[in-house]
Amino acid sequence: MAQNDFKLAWRKLLKNKGFTFLNIIGLMLGFTGFILSYQYINRETSFDKWNPNYKEIYQLGLEAEGAFTDETSPSLAPLLKQNLPDIVYAGRKMVYNYGSYPLFGEKTVLIKNAALIDSSTARIFQVENANGPLYKNKDQKDATMVKSPIAEQLFKKEDLTFDSPHSIPSVSLALGVRDMIYGTIKKQDLSMIDYDLLFIREPQDLFAENNPFLYQTFIQVRPGTDIAKLTDQINTIYHKEIAPKDKIRSSAYAKGKIYLDPLANLHLRPKTGSNTAYIMTWIIGILSLLILLLASANFANMIMAQADQRLKELALKKILGSSRWAIVRQLLLEVFILTSSAAVLSFITLALTGNILQRWFNDDLRSYILSSETIIQLCVAVLLTTILSAIYPAIVLSGFKSVNLLKGGLSAILKKGTFRNALLTFQISMAILFISGMLVIRAQLQYMQHTDKGFEPAQVVNFKGVGMYYDSKIDGSFHQLKRRLENDPSIEVVASATNIPGEGEQPPKMEFSYAQKNISFAHVGIDPGYFKTLNIPNLQGNINLSIDQLLRDSLSNYAVINESAAKSLGLSNPIGAKISGCDANFEIVGLVKDSKAYGFENAVQPTLYSFKNECGSMRFQTTLMVKTRSGMVDQAIDAVKKEWTKNTSAKDLPLDYSFMDQQYALQHKKQQELQIAFNSFASLSVIIAALGLFSMAAYQAALRKKEMSIRKVLGASAQLLFVQLNKPFFRLFMIGIVIALPLAYLLMDKWLSNFAYHVNIQWWSFLIPIFCIFILILISISFQSLKVARTNPVDSLRDE
Repeated sequence: MAQNDFKLAWRKLLKNKGFTFLNIIGLMLGFTGFILSYQYINRETSFDKWNPNYKEIYQLGLEAEGAFTDETSPSLAPLLKQNLPDIVYAGRKMVYNYGSYPLFGEKTVLIKNAALIDSSTARIFQVENANGPLYKNKDQKDATMVKSPIAEQLFKKEDLTFDSPHSIPSVSLALGVRDMIYGTIKKQDLSMIDYDLLFIREPQDLFAENNPFLYQTFIQVRPGTDIAKLTDQINTIYHKEIAPKDKIRSSAYAKGKIYLDPLANLHLRPKTGSNTAYIMTWIIGILSLLILLLASANFANMIMAQADQRLKELALKKILGSSRWAIVRQLLLEVFILTSSAAVLSFITLALTGNILQRWFNDDLRSYILSSETIIQLCVAVLLTTILSAIYPAIVLSGFKSVNLLKGGLSAILKKGTFRNALLTFQISMAILFISGMLVIRAQLQYMQHTDKGFEPAQVVNFKGVGMYYDSKIDGSFHQLKRRLENDPSIEVVASATNIPGEGEQPPKMEFSYAQKNISFAHVGIDPGYFKTLNIPNLQGNINLSIDQLLRDSLSNYAVINESAAKSLGLSNPIGAKISGCDANFEIVGLVKDSKAYGFENAVQPTLYSFKNECGSMRFQTTLMVKTRSGMVDQAIDAVKKEWTKNTSAKDLPLDYSFMDQQYALQHKKQQELQIAFNSFASLSVIIAALGLFSMAAYQAALRKKEMSIRKVLGASAQLLFVQLNKPFFRLFMIGIVIALPLAYLLMDKWLSNFAYHVNIQWWSFLIPIFCIFILILISISFQSLKVARTNPVDSLRDE
């Protein structure tokens, strides 16, 4: 029986080649969007899920005044492990953020992705050595490793077995610094611990009490641990043992509280970072399901559009003894063949056309498309699409009495078409929503690209890590390098700072005191050329202090604040005001404009800039910022290279540089990916809506051809018939507008609320999609309408 049903279904589909082709195209588009979307979603939600302790791992951070940081004292982890039995492991990590880390082997390799962890963090994240045990003997204290491609550049082929560790020059050949490499990092699935170079060193070596650095702290707890209770216990230890220490007492977080952030949140929505990736996965997931629903709705309408041609066939089946379930089963089987064919075609097309996902989302499609998870998701999508598309038409068409079917006309229920009209209205609404969203996202991205940022990143070249090879005295060798470069005709000004726009995290918040009130400011250590290099406008006072003045007033500490800081202090003219913090007393000598140096998602923080290392001796100014003259970027880079070759500490070390405007633009990378995705989904929705309109126009033409023929015999013109046929579509179009506009506004307004600085939604963001869909309706329905209007009435009124 099943075999006969399959043959009948297949023959029916082959008989209606045009109908079958349109359905497969529409469904294939829907499945393509679905597959692409879920490859991205599967990747973004898979970080560390392979870890058997995934649900028991947390990152510790500090919260103060609504702000969050993931940097904690190095003594926190051992204290917690020592005092809290619910904690299995407590480990620490520090990312190397002073530029590239050079290793000198068979080739010189600049490691741009390096981190330092202890053995507990290695255990928490299942870090393993591909060449044997992580620790090969009890006397081994370090376990530093590199990724295999890096090792192949550093060592000879016969040394890649790492039967013994290899000592290799690092940082600088002239300084004689060496690192011991113990093996290659064992490849694992996506993880938060993913670095080209991992320094794995024990606490007594690099996490001593006098260590000036701050670290990320991770813990692994026992299953079933009461996290709320554990958090309270950790806060008690923190405030008793760590917060009072000099090392962090100037930080605004010293009086804050510890929070626990689950490992499941760290990639997509960490408390200390942007949740743009999390929002994007939800948006893409919803959009892909909507596209699939649109394809299903379109398919259901196409089936109903062909209903009139199948009524006699279904009536004869009933007369010959077929049950209602047999007819439903056959119709469902026909739809299942179509949906399966469309899914397979979509799958094969994506596999053969290359890494589409890499172009969209900077990822490799082929590494996920053949996964069992993708296959299961696609199979579920096929089944759901089959049910959604076919169940209503199958039940309706199989439910009519044989006598009514043999009369050759559609029943009153079928003529009413409430369900089909609802489906078409849904398609129109979604098309308007997609196009509106596309326009709003585009407007926001253009706003971020072209609006005043409060600073100017153009013509600025960042030379990373250069400051590590010069001394950091105010008038030391790094200062002398800057002055020599400024004498070059291709260079306008040179500067350095502890925090660079577009690179790394936002500056730390420190606690300051003014008029017996405590207030938190972000702190940036700068040199005198900082504001000129970034072209940050001066509003009051003198921001161009000289090195001579800083040396002459060696006991004085000068500060420049931004507009937000002045507002926090309640000062319209802050020049000359005294403010204390970081164990220093500052005199405010300048007021500068707020700058959106860290993107548009975050509001500009009240910020204090100082010219010495008052707020952290280990916050190095390692990046050299060079403002080039217009059209002379290459000459400026050559000038820096010439100076670089004169530094004996930098022997055989290539320069690592980037352009600030490009680095700043990377902050909006996720938004650009979202724009590409929305553009693609909008295109799919419009195509699917066009197919739906075409099928409905064909259905209306079949349903009303006798009515139109009678009108034509009675003298109606072709134009009048065209209007009569299209009235239902324009009625649905108006209903679709009423549904889509408020929904689009609410969704786009919600999305824009994630930005501290954003555009206002404009009326044309809705008028343009309405106009586009109106034109689409005219084009889609005109063919069928004109065909009916020009049909010879005799052909339609002839008695069958």
